[in-house]
Amino acid sequence: MTALHLCLVTETYLPEVNGVANSLQRLLSHLNSDVFRVSIIRTSPKVDYPQAANEIWVRGLSVPQYPDIQLGLPAGQRIRRAWREDPPDIVYVATEGMLGASAVAQARYMAIPVISAFHTNFHRYSGYYGMGWIHTAVMMWMRRFHNRTEATLVPSRSMVKELTAEGIDRVEWLPHGVDCEHFTPNLRSQHLRRAWASHDETVLLYVGRLAAEKNLRVALEAAEVARKEGFNIRMVVVGEGPLRHELETLYPHAVFTGVKTGNELARHYASADVFLMPSQTETFGLVTLEAMASGLPIVAYNMAAAGECVRPGVDGYLAANESPEAFYEALQALLMSDSTLMGIDARAQAESLSWHMVARQFERRLFEIVAEQDASTDLVQPLQNPF
Repeated sequence: MTALHLCLVTETYLPEVNGVANSLQRLLSHLNSDVFRVSIIRTSPKVDYPQAANEIWVRGLSVPQYPDIQLGLPAGQRIRRAWREDPPDIVYVATEGMLGASAVAQARYMAIPVISAFHTNFHRYSGYYGMGWIHTAVMMWMRRFHNRTEATLVPSRSMVKELTAEGIDRVEWLPHGVDCEHFTPNLRSQHLRRAWASHDETVLLYVGRLAAEKNLRVALEAAEVARKEGFNIRMVVVGEGPLRHELETLYPHAVFTGVKTGNELARHYASADVFLMPSQTETFGLVTLEAMASGLPIVAYNMAAAGECVRPGVDGYLAANESPEAFYEALQALLMSDSTLMGIDARAQAESLSWHMVARQFERRLFEIVAEQDASTDLVQPLQNPF
């Protein structure tokens, strides 16, 4: 049996540290290599990094607020040459920039089925940078981009409803998974805890970019209010971003560690007690599942991964509305609960959400779309060649 050639087109991938890059790497690593052959068209990394044999690198432009990420430039000719030499059976466009648009256009021109993903709420980000007026323009681009593909995959059921309401057609749910062998409570480190806090302090953890759209100030302020009201807590912030210096100045009681990856990141998760997820712009928020797999109960808003996976009062608490006050009330409720028992329940919940399961669902959808394309070609062919 000839392996099905899947071409991934993305503007972010390893070694970049973000939810999209991590999710794509996990998904591809769990595909059946006997059935799928994967090639990748991506922007060139900004750091020294070895180029894999199955990768094609193209040019990109740095994003001002995200200097470690690039927006891919149009690359239609480069994509066309690559696909003429080694035609894919199906294309998966994971990001919606100019590189992705080039790939969609070439796939349609070459009659290759193409699916897309909606990973980042750019239309919501605009409000955090004083550019709410661009929401309409962004959604016009998104509708045109995604409606030219056979399906748009999103990681949460709520996003299916939201994007459908915005006029995007054929939106389908493909959940994210979590690696429960990598993220595990067994990596809890007393050495880390001693570096962060006194032995009797409850450690609250945030993992993610330190940028306006992540709403981190809400979590830090909630922790500060809880501390002043007598809760014996310590806030630990893992990540980097443009707000770091400002937040370190405003919240001197918090510990800022910078970016952590791999086993070091897993130890940071496992060594905390509670995970705070204040963002309201995530399409999913993979860090929520990573924290649950590490045995941490969750405090979050009722959206994205937390809205779908957290069972209030069992493995975390969800804010009653989208206000900072509601977030603090959820944190207070958790601090007054048995966080150890809730962490055990969080781990059990995470164990039911594996990347193996997600990959099998993704594979089935790829086969269906390729089969639909083949059937359509078979129907047209006799009309083109009547004799």
